[in-house]
Amino acid sequence: MTTTTYPNTQQLVSSALTISQVNAVLQPLTLGMLGLLVEINSSAVRVEWPKEGAPFVNTPDDDVCFLRCVPEDGEYNKVRDKAVIQNDDDAESITERFSYTRVWRITWCLYGPNSTDRARAIKSAIFEVDYFLDQLSLSQLFPVSEYGEPVRAPENIDGQWFERVDYEVTMYEFVVETIIDQSVKSVEVKTFEHAGQFADFTVTGS
Repeated sequence: MTTTTYPNTQQLVSSALTISQVNAVLQPLTLGMLGLLVEINSSAVRVEWPKEGAPFVNTPDDDVCFLRCVPEDGEYNKVRDKAVIQNDDDAESITERFSYTRVWRITWCLYGPNSTDRARAIKSAIFEVDYFLDQLSLSQLFPVSEYGEPVRAPENIDGQWFERVDYEVTMYEFVVETIIDQSVKSVEVKTFEHAGQFADFTVTGS
C-alpha cells in the first residue's frame, strides 16, 4: 500500500504495485519456473538493465534471463468503479472507494543455448501450474489467458551471435484506492433576482 497526502489533507491510499514490487514478485517466481533455487541463482534472472546499455552476458554459453515489467495502456484500465461509504466509527467522514484493472506487460528476455527451452518452461509454469497462479494472485496479478509463443531472435554482440528468445505475457492487476473525505455539515444557498440578492440561507445536515 502507498499513501499520498494532498494539500487539502485528503489522503489517497492505493494498493497499486510499483515496478520494484512487481519485480520482487516475479524474479523469485521466474527462478522457480526454471527449477532454480533462489538463494544461489538470483543472478540467473535479472531485473535491472546494465548501465552500459543493452542487456548482455559474458559469453554465448551463459544462460541469463532479463525481466522487464512495464505498465501498459489497455481497455480495462479506463474504467473505474466508485462507491461512497459512510464510516460507522466517524460520523463526520465518508470514504470514497475506487477499483479498477491495471495492465502490465511482462517480458522475459532470455539469452543462452537453452533459451528456447527455458522460455517454454516459463510459459508452461504460468498457464499450467496452479502454484504459480496462486502466488501471482496473492499480489492481485492475473495472467491473461492468451497463449502467445516465445519469439527466437538471435543477437549479434561484439561480433558474436548470442542465442536469444523473448517471451511476453499480459497481466491484469486489480487495484483498490480509497479517499477519506470529511462529510459536509452545511451548505450556504443564495438566490438572486435581477435587482440583486433575494435570499441567503444555510442548509444543515440532519
